Amino acid sequence: MNRHYRSNYSQPFRISVTPKEAQWRYLSFHILGLEPGQTQQLDTGDSEIVVVPLGGEGSCAFGEETFTFSRSSVFDELTDVYYLPPRSSLLLGAATPIEVAIGGAPAEGRLPARRISKDEIKTSVRGDANVKRGVSALADSDELTERLTVYEIHTPSGNWSSFPPHRHDTRDSSSYHEETYYYRLRPENGFAIQRIYTRDTDLDVAIPVQNGDLVLIHEGYHPVVKAPGTNAYYLNFLAGDVRKITAINDPEYDWVSQNWSGNPIAVPMKH
Repeated sequence: MNRHYRSNYSQPFRISVTPKEAQWRYLSFHILGLEPGQTQQLDTGDSEIVVVPLGGEGSCAFGEETFTFSRSSVFDELTDVYYLPPRSSLLLGAATPIEVAIGGAPAEGRLPARRISKDEIKTSVRGDANVKRGVSALADSDELTERLTVYEIHTPSGNWSSFPPHRHDTRDSSSYHEETYYYRLRPENGFAIQRIYTRDTDLDVAIPVQNGDLVLIHEGYHPVVKAPGTNAYYLNFLAGDVRKITAINDPEYDWVSQNWSGNPIAVPMKH
């Protein structure tokens, strides 16, 4: 089962998905919006969490420290993010209207709470031609999290990403990892299409994605294409049986990673 959520911008928690609601084992995901002067206290319970500011100026306080953040847009700059282990409390505050994403998964509590500075975040470009996109690894090591992995992906107008299509659902010797895709689009009235499919079941759906949508990936290959004129950001949280992800490409498209141009045809023209 794969589910699709749209933001409710009138509520402080504009999206809130628990493992029970998602009908899977590990991953939770929330989008919190606060107005100037508002605060929200959160307790992590039995989960580790990563807090990702999406926009605005605010603060994140935990332990003996208070950190401030400012992000004009997910398209224009990186941000510090915050890791908290199980049995922790944090206080989020808004100086201007803010939105933050919060992903969580069960953990033992082996790692300390900390800020992960934007200067520590590794960025890279993957692919080429119309499969070119930027990847920012917000949390992708055993030193930062026990179970969670977190990426931000920036995909230019008209390009594909999450390509070649890959899966991480235990089939074909892949790992088991649940995944969320939270989308922002520029311009906001643009759209993307996310296909989720397998070759060994009857699962094959195409989901039209709008600004602020969340798509849950339970199984299958899951590539994304952006409409011409639509630039896309998406935030991926992943959690599974182990932290390290073993993803397996669709064998019918694996060759594209060696030839990003994809052997385009020449358009026949009358001379």
